Amino acid sequence: MDKLLQPNLGLMVWTAVTFLLLLAVLTKAAWKPILDGLSKREGKIKSDLERAEQAQKDAEALRQKYETQLAEAQQSIQGLIQEARSEGEKTRAHLLTTAKEESDKILQKGRAELSGEAERLKEELRSDVADLSVLIAEKILRRSVDEKVQSEILKEAITFSSEVKK
Repeated sequence: MDKLLQPNLGLMVWTAVTFLLLLAVLTKAAWKPILDGLSKREGKIKSDLERAEQAQKDAEALRQKYETQLAEAQQSIQGLIQEARSEGEKTRAHLLTTAKEESDKILQKGRAELSGEAERLKEELRSDVADLSVLIAEKILRRSVDEKVQSEILKEAITFSSEVKK
């Protein structure tokens, strides 16, 4: 048991040589490919990050562009709505003006017809009054008046009533 705890110089040399040989083989065979793989992976990750940042910037630019277009579209829609309201108001005003003009024409026509009818009725009334006056005069005089005299009396009555009206 004592031998196990005492250092052996030959064993230490061969252990160190074996370790150095193993280190050289692992460096050439394993460390270099592992480090190359890690550097390639690091480059790929950097490239992916750069592409992701660029894609994010592009997406932000597109979002701003779409928001600008949306705002322009909303302004355009508001303009169209305002224009439609304006046209509606103009059409409404035109229809009201046209309706008022037509109602005024109808009112004027009705007044003219009414005035004509009133004149016709006045003439008819004058004629009836004249006829009644002649009948009354005839009854008063108890005599029959011939047509010539009746015609003259009628003309005088109409002339007299026209002069009174003026």
